[in-house]
Amino acid sequence: MTPKDAGVHITTGGFEYDRIIKPMMNRYPVEKLVIFRSRTSPYSGARDLSGKFVQMVKDAPIDTEIIKVDIYDFNEVFVHTLKQIHEHSKEGKRVYINISPVPKLATTAMISAAFLSPHKENVEIFYASPEEYLVPKIMDALMDESDTEKLKDLRDRFMKSGAAVGVKDYQQIPVFPIKDISDKDREILSVLRDKDGVDSIEELVDALNEGREDEVRRSSVQYRLELLEKKRLIDTEREDRRLKIRLNQLGLLYLSG
Repeated sequence: MTPKDAGVHITTGGFEYDRIIKPMMNRYPVEKLVIFRSRTSPYSGARDLSGKFVQMVKDAPIDTEIIKVDIYDFNEVFVHTLKQIHEHSKEGKRVYINISPVPKLATTAMISAAFLSPHKENVEIFYASPEEYLVPKIMDALMDESDTEKLKDLRDRFMKSGAAVGVKDYQQIPVFPIKDISDKDREILSVLRDKDGVDSIEELVDALNEGREDEVRRSSVQYRLELLEKKRLIDTEREDRRLKIRLNQLGLLYLSG
């Protein structure tokens, strides 16, 4: 197997140690480790245990940076991942994204950021399979210790709802288009972002033609808007004879990439 270059590892910190440290020791050489960690947690015991594992990682002889983020906010993890990829790639460094210990939502955000980055050829995403999962064994122990009311309650709630109970909120995960967009499309998206949307195609055409010599035609803009809407990068709403045009979440994230 061809040896890999040393690079910057990006991952999250929580209840993992081996799957953060060992890949850097034997497969993916490390120059720097960047750990995204949740700012707060409503569970003091989990927070303390998470802090212990993060400190264990920091105690390793590795240049480590901790970045506080909301791990369960797609946009925030996406933007921070994209920023880290850009900053280290422009310095000529290889970027490794280790999704082994990363929660599902953050994994989606990190992979999406890597896909949309203009430096994606410099990024490698990997998952390290463990030798052994301890959570099922912990659950077995909980099932056996049925003589306490607390363990009975935990067991009953787990058997009813799984690892989490109920639903608090939803976050829509955008489906990113496969093909890249043209410079003209990017210019349209930029105008929509800067103006917080427009109330008509005419307003958009005027904004695009401001300060330029090569005039942009309305027919060309209308055609490009149809393509951008098919790629789900913009939202349109017809009001009377006018077409209101807005940049949506996907368009904003795609533009930032």
